[in-house]
Amino acid sequence: MVIVANASTTSIGTEGICIGDMFALIPKCIMYVIGPPGAKVKPSQECCDAWLKVDIPCLCSKVNDDVEATIDMEKVVYIADYCKRPLTPGSKCGTYTVPTAGH
Repeated sequence: MVIVANASTTSIGTEGICIGDMFALIPKCIMYVIGPPGAKVKPSQECCDAWLKVDIPCLCSKVNDDVEATIDMEKVVYIADYCKRPLTPGSKCGTYTVPTAGH
């Protein structure tokens, strides 16, 4: 990982960091973003700590139909808010548009 982190100015290095972020986030947060719609569970401190470190725009660019079929994007928004690093209202994460306040 040190080699990839030092190469972050190249597109390959950035891609590697983004994928690394994904693999760091998944084991700590996956249980909070899957399951039946609507049932939101407070994420662990471990999940929040991981969320605060990842490149959210890069991760959102990796969200595809398969990811959206597996995770509940409303739960992702909940985690982002709970962990005090909310997604930008109106921004896209895959095909999901982050709702504006009050929606």
